[in-house]
Amino acid sequence: MRNTRAILVYLVAVFFGAAILAPLAWKAVFSDAPIFGFLNFLESHNDYHRYFNRCLLLLALLGLGVLARFTGIDSWKEIGLEMPKKHWRKLGGGILLGFASSIAIALLPILLGAREWKPTQPLAEWGTLFMTAVPTGVAVALIEETLFRGFLFGLFRRDVVWRWAAVVSSLIFASLHFLDQRPQIDDISWTSGFTAIPLLIHDFSNDPYWLPQFCNLVLSGMIMCGLWQRTGNLYCSIGVHAGWVFCIKTNLFLTSGTIESLPAWAGNGKISDGWVGTPLLAIIVWFIFRERDPGSEKPVS
Repeated sequence: MRNTRAILVYLVAVFFGAAILAPLAWKAVFSDAPIFGFLNFLESHNDYHRYFNRCLLLLALLGLGVLARFTGIDSWKEIGLEMPKKHWRKLGGGILLGFASSIAIALLPILLGAREWKPTQPLAEWGTLFMTAVPTGVAVALIEETLFRGFLFGLFRRDVVWRWAAVVSSLIFASLHFLDQRPQIDDISWTSGFTAIPLLIHDFSNDPYWLPQFCNLVLSGMIMCGLWQRTGNLYCSIGVHAGWVFCIKTNLFLTSGTIESLPAWAGNGKISDGWVGTPLLAIIVWFIFRERDPGSEKPVS
């Protein structure tokens, strides 16, 4: 279980490091010291949530080099990133799967009367959507697939069979999406990195959508783990992930809820936050996981 222990140490170190670094970054941005003058453009961003999450992401990415060295990962291929020239078809197939599944899930609340089309948007607004949704989809897909599937799933499946590795890594993937609260913290001290962590965790008590969103994120993570296992690299799962992110933003751009508080089955417009999408995602998981392949019942050496 050497690789599992390495992942646990990595996750603890990243959170501990972000808790230390975030207040330092905040102090530097709002400092009057001339040495930090180049950070003045960040003064309009005064929410601590942003600083903690950016530090968390930065340390998570920087720590991957140490994690790779400790666990013996010495090539891009080992984390599912081969040369892409032979895998454009897998990438394209993933994008199509992401689009098709998202559109199917997004249309159901409209057909059932929970959401409705917004008035026709100006062409300039469409341009803004594409200029933001496409880069966001690509960046999120590359970063999250490399981190959660390439490293976490890839290392877990060295210690346990790949299906269990998919479940565990997907639980971590889903859980980290709930560090999304934006508390107003007026007094940032050197210990705020630790004391503010409970304030950053999603408020489950007032959110009827959190349970379907969590379940759907777990299923989505399992789908992308299974796609790597079946295709041999990350390109198909990157395509699916990018397609999902793009469609979520497009759905929020094109539709709105018919009532102020939609039921949990319909979600709140993010596609992944309603029970309506759970059956389709579960069917895709079953389809990917149902077939046995040689060596699938043994950890990947």
